[in-house]
Amino acid sequence: MARCSICYTVLSAGEPVTACPDCKTDYHKTCWDEIGGCGSYGCKQAAVAQKPPVPVLVGAGWGDTKPCPSCTRQISSSLLVCSCGAKFPWADPMTPAEYMTSLARDQGIKSARTALIWLFLLSLIGITAPVAGPIAGFYAFRKRNELAGTGGTYLAMGYGSAAIGAFYTILIVIIALGH
Repeated sequence: MARCSICYTVLSAGEPVTACPDCKTDYHKTCWDEIGGCGSYGCKQAAVAQKPPVPVLVGAGWGDTKPCPSCTRQISSSLLVCSCGAKFPWADPMTPAEYMTSLARDQGIKSARTALIWLFLLSLIGITAPVAGPIAGFYAFRKRNELAGTGGTYLAMGYGSAAIGAFYTILIVIIALGH
């Protein structure tokens, strides 16, 4: 059972078939015509790639445009950034409300990351660890859904801070009871 070397479907009896005159590879006639020759690498009958007649602009996508949800300027539909500075999480058009929701979510994640970094650093200081550690653990637990896409680093900081805080609390109690 022969297969077309371009679309890899079976060449059925009665279908118009073209065989490459050089390498003898079989193709559907429509597949051969569509690419303009043989699809085998190195074959002399292989289709020749042609440069587009005009330069293609980066981000030009497939020719469609979309409005920037921040400044309403028309931009290429494949762009994730507008010249006004707006950045989008996906290429599909966004409404201004979706854009504002996305900005608020990103700001919330950034704030949570910053808070957990500070709480982690405070948990490394012996005197502040018993307070900062539990706060960091509780905060990380509360923000776990927002921080889920950050690779676990910030959640680990929060839970690690809680463990450090617990360790320092136990150490302080042992020292206090020893005196």
